[in-house]
Amino acid sequence: MKTAFLYLTVLLLAGSAVARAQAKSDYVISANDIVVVEVFGEKDLSREFRVTRSGTINYYFLGEVKVGGRTTSDVCKELTEKLNKDYVVDPQVTVDVKDYRVREVFVNGAVNRPGSVILTGEQDLDILTAIARSGGLTTRANEDKIVFTRPGSISEKKLTLKQLKEGPKYNLIVQPGDIIDVAEKLF
Repeated sequence: MKTAFLYLTVLLLAGSAVARAQAKSDYVISANDIVVVEVFGEKDLSREFRVTRSGTINYYFLGEVKVGGRTTSDVCKELTEKLNKDYVVDPQVTVDVKDYRVREVFVNGAVNRPGSVILTGEQDLDILTAIARSGGLTTRANEDKIVFTRPGSISEKKLTLKQLKEGPKYNLIVQPGDIIDVAEKLF
């Protein structure tokens, strides 16, 4: 029995590690993130870089490399190909994000703690969770008037709490700069 439990625990931990690794490789790099590029056996080519506003890093012999808006796995593949072409035989390259820029969404109106909600680098956050992190709805909140706005979007989405609870069709994953405004009831 103990062996079966131990085996199950190991499987769960391994699955969790794979999921975290997958999420990390799918992270889209942004300006002001700090990325670490490591080339196995090549200390001189391993270093950390702060991503510029234009989304680039200046990597040794390669010059400016566009990393912003790309996943860490895409950047890793590109650096491996470029280094293999002219500089290192069969390079083993890893690209990781050491520090994420501050990314936030704004939850305003009839919530207990209106203001910004910080998004961590590897975690998806939906509208309901952002509202919960703002202390939840107040007793004066109008559950039928929640407005979601994404910067650069032409229109805003008018939502209800009931719709948000229905799932991902309405309860969208938030992105940095999104605004959630919860209206108050009119008495």
